[in-house]
Amino acid sequence: MKRQLLNLLLSLSIFFIFHTPCTNAQGWEENYTGVMLQGFYWDSFTDTRWTKLEKQADELANYFDLVWIPQSACCGTADNMGYMPLYCFLQESSFGSEKELRKMISTFKSKGVGTIADVVVNHRGTYSTMVDFPEETYKGVTYQMFSTDICKNDDGGNTLNWANSNGCQLSQNNDTGEGWDGGRDIDHKSENVNKCVKAYLHYLINDLGYSGFRYDMVKGYSPGFTAEYNAYANPQFSVGECWDGTTTIRNWINGTKVDDKPMSAAFDFQFRYRVRDAINQNNWTRLSAESEGDAGKPLIFNEQYRRYAVTFVENHDTEKRQNSQQDPIKTDTLAANAYLLAMPGTPCIFLKHWMAAKGDIKRMITARKLVGIHNQSSWQVMESKPMYYAVKTQGNNGELICVVGKTPAAYKVPDGFTEVLAAANFKYYISNELTGEWNDRLQAIVAEEVAIKQQQQSQPSYTPHKVTVYVRSEVNWAKMNFYIWDSNNNTQLNGNWPGKQITDTKTINGYTWYYQTFDFSSEDYYVNAVFNTNTGSPQTVDATRIYNDQFFVIRNVQRDGKYVLEYDTQTRNLFNTDVNEDGSVDISDVVATINHIAGTASFPKSDVNGDGTTDISDVVAIINFMAGN
Repeated sequence: MKRQLLNLLLSLSIFFIFHTPCTNAQGWEENYTGVMLQGFYWDSFTDTRWTKLEKQADELANYFDLVWIPQSACCGTADNMGYMPLYCFLQESSFGSEKELRKMISTFKSKGVGTIADVVVNHRGTYSTMVDFPEETYKGVTYQMFSTDICKNDDGGNTLNWANSNGCQLSQNNDTGEGWDGGRDIDHKSENVNKCVKAYLHYLINDLGYSGFRYDMVKGYSPGFTAEYNAYANPQFSVGECWDGTTTIRNWINGTKVDDKPMSAAFDFQFRYRVRDAINQNNWTRLSAESEGDAGKPLIFNEQYRRYAVTFVENHDTEKRQNSQQDPIKTDTLAANAYLLAMPGTPCIFLKHWMAAKGDIKRMITARKLVGIHNQSSWQVMESKPMYYAVKTQGNNGELICVVGKTPAAYKVPDGFTEVLAAANFKYYISNELTGEWNDRLQAIVAEEVAIKQQQQSQPSYTPHKVTVYVRSEVNWAKMNFYIWDSNNNTQLNGNWPGKQITDTKTINGYTWYYQTFDFSSEDYYVNAVFNTNTGSPQTVDATRIYNDQFFVIRNVQRDGKYVLEYDTQTRNLFNTDVNEDGSVDISDVVATINHIAGTASFPKSDVNGDGTTDISDVVAIINFMAGN
């Protein structure tokens, strides 16, 4: 027993040694050969669940170096894509829990894949009024934004009028960028805002383990703040959503400079527009279009800025905007991705395209990486005609010719190249000397696809389990009703509105909790809830996509006439970490877990981190909880 304890403590010390944060480079790497996946689309709540993405880590790691995921902090308890954040340090979202998020990021990192955080710091959401931001405590420090952190000219002056009518003050500073009426534009000149944002970004990199940032709506505030934030948080990768012409994008990149070096890349929107226009106008000469002004030329056309171009052909916003100027690419998406992956810049593949054409995109990425194309590669237009367009790109190991259009076979390829990929609307040719290695890599892809299919067929069936929903109220309600509907055709589990009165209670962490337990029989199954009293009024806001045990607090705050719900992760973590179930988390839970590992006792709750096994990582999780980490 003593030897087992010593071995466990030795393992624990090694764990902490090798989990010390490392220092990353800033901005975007030069000559970078990586490819990024945008791991979501609008309302991709099922396809982008953290647990679902994590299960694909082995496959994704063979092709992608970075995965950009939705903003992961809490935006409330209803379905939300993350673009109206309420919190910074509460990582409960429509895509999963903090535990699931950490596990996904860690799994990706162990396989060489970095996770890119969607960072939304142009604006914030509020609870019930125009100015009430939540208070958060992280590592003993309290963070909260106030009405005085809101730009004076927010919402065209409407917020100022409201503040004056309600005895509040806003910042004396106007916005340093473009305004947006959907949320509160925060004043980055404010010392308090600066402190909150820097702490948040440091947390993303050094605690959660993100590799970099995708900054949302960067035109909403001065690029100098992005430079300051990146200099502080030190991300390995940074890219900004500067949705505009190339001149504005270049000016934004220049605005992020520190010591004359850009601290961030930017999405190459004009690259995307060229591809869209070529396809929708059925004129492939649009890919070059040298006659257009400087603002309309893609960022990759400029050798000085090519390194800082993150190229794409579709994203969650452009794909969503049906029948608008930013209409989605409706046809020839394979050709669009073939061109994307043949060109310099860092290509970002849209999740829907990846899901629809994995086999083709895998082979495109493999060809790109075999040739050694990087974000600063040189390229040459070989032929430009309305029906097809041919381009040759120089990589570290050879050259790739990509032909896209309605008649790619019409292009006469020069000597020294071998066709390796072909479809109705694109062809790939690579240098002859690379064909041997191409065949080897192609065989590896085929073998991988066979292995994935066999794995899917042999995977154990889903293990049914139970999920419990706990609720306590800060409002004095005479009774508690649970109105529940599920993901199976919105079936009402507690009958019609107002649902079922709940009388079962438990005392946890000094509070009385109403609770109900549900049977879960499939991976994608979840329940939704509204809590109410009397005959249905008053009620709370919705709590959607409950996949795991969850603790909700009904706050004595209303939004649109409904009481606000708040996740109580502290109680949930205590409940899950209390291995010996004595009502507290202390050294006795560490001992209980060690005894479970050693086989001298059995504690069903010893798998604290929920990875399916009880081992040293569970001991670490308990110690971290005790230390307040």
